[in-house]
Amino acid sequence: LKATVSVLNCPVPRANYTTMAAHTDPNAAPHTYKLLIDGELVEVEKSFAVLNPATGQPAGYCPDCDQEHVDKAVAAASKAFRAWSKTPLEERKKCVANAWKLIEPHKAELAALLCQEQGKPKGGETPERMMVGATLEMLLAETSFEAAQRVKIEEELWKDMGEHEVVVCRRPVGVAAGIAPWNFPVVCLFMKLVPATVYGNTFIAKPSPFTPLTTLRIFELIKDAFPKGVINCVVSDDRRFRAGEALVNSKKVDKISFTGSVPTGKAIMSNCAKDMKRVTLELGGNDAAIVREDCDPKAAAKGVFYGAFANTGQVCVAVKRAFVHEKIYDEFVAEMTKNAKEAKVGDGMKADTEYGPLCCEMQLNRVSELVEDAKKNGANILTGGKRREGAGFFYEPTIITGVQEGFRIVDEEQFGPALPIIKYSDDEDALDRANNTDFGLGGSVWSKDIKKANEMAADLRTGTVWVNEHLGNTMGAPFGGFKQSGVGRENGDNINTWTETQTLKRAKVAA
Repeated sequence: LKATVSVLNCPVPRANYTTMAAHTDPNAAPHTYKLLIDGELVEVEKSFAVLNPATGQPAGYCPDCDQEHVDKAVAAASKAFRAWSKTPLEERKKCVANAWKLIEPHKAELAALLCQEQGKPKGGETPERMMVGATLEMLLAETSFEAAQRVKIEEELWKDMGEHEVVVCRRPVGVAAGIAPWNFPVVCLFMKLVPATVYGNTFIAKPSPFTPLTTLRIFELIKDAFPKGVINCVVSDDRRFRAGEALVNSKKVDKISFTGSVPTGKAIMSNCAKDMKRVTLELGGNDAAIVREDCDPKAAAKGVFYGAFANTGQVCVAVKRAFVHEKIYDEFVAEMTKNAKEAKVGDGMKADTEYGPLCCEMQLNRVSELVEDAKKNGANILTGGKRREGAGFFYEPTIITGVQEGFRIVDEEQFGPALPIIKYSDDEDALDRANNTDFGLGGSVWSKDIKKANEMAADLRTGTVWVNEHLGNTMGAPFGGFKQSGVGRENGDNINTWTETQTLKRAKVAA
C-alpha cells in the first residue's frame, strides 16, 4: 500500500495549454478538441461540428469516438481502479482539490465556451450578473468540490466476537460512467465525477453531443490532477455510434449515473438490469407551482417567471405548470405576460441578454410542437407562441391560458420558454392536480400564510419543493425525483450512491 500511495500522489502539475482565445474568441478558427483516455489526449479520425445555438454556426469541433475508444477508456478505468480504490481518502481528496485549482483560473474562459455551445447567457460582469447563466453554473459547480472535502468513510464495528470482529465497511462500486445532459453540462458532470472519484471509483464521462466542448476542455485542464486512467472522457455524435449506449452495455462498467429524459432513463435501467449494474437516474419533471389567493400577484409572478424561464425553461426542475387561485388569476396572468414581453432575449455573449436560445433545433421543434398543439385545441397565446425570425434557435417567451389537463402542454414536459397557467379555486384540488402526473421532480407553493404553505409543500410528491421561491439554491442537498423522475439521489450524503456495503468478519491481529 505504501508503494501504491507514493505512485499516486497528486501534486498540482504545471500546465501548458492553448490560449483562452482559441476556445472562446468568436472570430478565431473553431478549435478541435480531444478525448481523454488513460491520461492522454487522444485525436480521432472523425469529428463533428457543435453548433452555437445563437448563430447556428460551429462553436467548435468535437471528436466522434467509436467502440474502440470506449473499450480503451473502460480498460484504462478498470486497470486503474484497484490502486485508486486503495489510495487513502485524504490523498483522493487532494487530487480532487488539485483538479479545481487547475480549473479555477479558467472559469471565465469556460463560462464563455459554455455560453457559445449551450446558448445560456454568459453573465458575470457585475454582482447581479454573476447570478445568471454560464457564470452561475461555474459557481455552482464549485460546490461539488467543496462537498468532497467533507466526505468521511468510516468502518462500523457491528459485533466483537472474541478472536474475531464483524465490521461493516464501505467499498467503491468500481468503474463508473457519468452520462451528462446538454442543459447543465458542467454542474451535472461534477455532481458525478467529484463524488465518484473521492469515494474511490474510477470514472468515464460521456457528455451530450450538443454540449461536449466545455467538458472536453475541462478534461484537458485536469488530466494530470489524477493518476492515469482514473478519469476519462469519450463522446460521439450519437448518429453513427452511441458512446453512452456502449458504456451502458459494457460488462466492465459497474455503475451508470445518468441525467436526462425519462424514455432514455428507462432504456438505461432496462439494459443495466441485464447484469445488475448500479444506476442513478435523474430524469425529467412536470413541475407545478401553486400560487394561493393571498399572494401579491406582482411579487409572485416575478418569482414564478424566473422559476419557469431561467435557462430559457431548460431546467429539469423549472416551473412547467402554474396553478393560480381564481381570485388573483387575472392580475397574475397580466404580470406574467408583461414579464414575458419585457424579457431580454438574445445571444448569451451580449451583456444585456437575460434569456438565450434553446440549445438545439430538436428542442426548438419540441416546444413549437406543444405550443401549436395547444393553439389547435383552443388555448389562448397571450404573448410569444412562435420562433423568432433570423439565425439561431430562439423561441419567444410564451404565456398560455385556457388550458387544463388533457392538453399536451400541461401533461408533458415542454423544457422550454412556454408556460401554461391554470386557474383553480380550492387548495386541495390544486394539490391533487399538481400530484396527478407520472413525474415527481420539483414543485413550489406560494403564499403569505407560511404555515399553510409549508403544509402544502410537504404534500407535493416531488424530490425538491420550495416555498415562496422556485429554483432557489439547494446545491449540496440530496437531489432526485419521485415516481418516473428518477432513481436514487445525487449530492447530499451520497455514500450510498457511490459505494457498496461490505460485511467483514475478520480475525483480530495479536497485540
